[in-house]
Amino acid sequence: MAKVTNRKLQAQATYEKIYDAAMSLVEKKGFNNITVKDICEKAGVAVGSFYNYFNSKDDILNETFKKADNFFQDTVASNVDGENAKEKIVNFFIFYAEYCKRDKMDQLKQIYNTSNPMFIKKGRPMQEVLKKIVEEGIEKGEIVTDMNPDDLVRFLFIALRGVIFDWCLYDGGYDLIQFTRDYTERLTKCF
Repeated sequence: MAKVTNRKLQAQATYEKIYDAAMSLVEKKGFNNITVKDICEKAGVAVGSFYNYFNSKDDILNETFKKADNFFQDTVASNVDGENAKEKIVNFFIFYAEYCKRDKMDQLKQIYNTSNPMFIKKGRPMQEVLKKIVEEGIEKGEIVTDMNPDDLVRFLFIALRGVIFDWCLYDGGYDLIQFTRDYTERLTKCF
């Protein structure tokens, strides 16, 4: 096992300080309205320190999605359950809704916008976890569709991103988890 040195601990702390400062600014001003200089001032670090951890401001947004992908790969993949594929899809999206609820509402509103290319990036671990559920469901005959697994995963994510977007429009004014459950149960009746 590799020894964690004080230097590594300090580097991780600086990284987190920069990331947290950036997300705080995203929440207040929006991603497109902040600069690397703003992030560094908020974090109390030199601009050069920023570039030790990130290549650009866009890397901050990419890190947000990387954290989500890691959660789905490391936690959801082994914990999503259900008696059949449709129940597993419903439970997958309950995890999705719960994960989204963790973020502050204003941050979530900034992330859910049309200029964010990460939503359509193919092959992300989050998508692959759902794709495995879909493939198993098709193989077992629990899902009957004329779509291939990639297209069905895209179809499902389009719908559920819409749910999160709607919840943001209503400033979290309804029970996201229950709405996600009801919505996904109805959606899975289509196939």
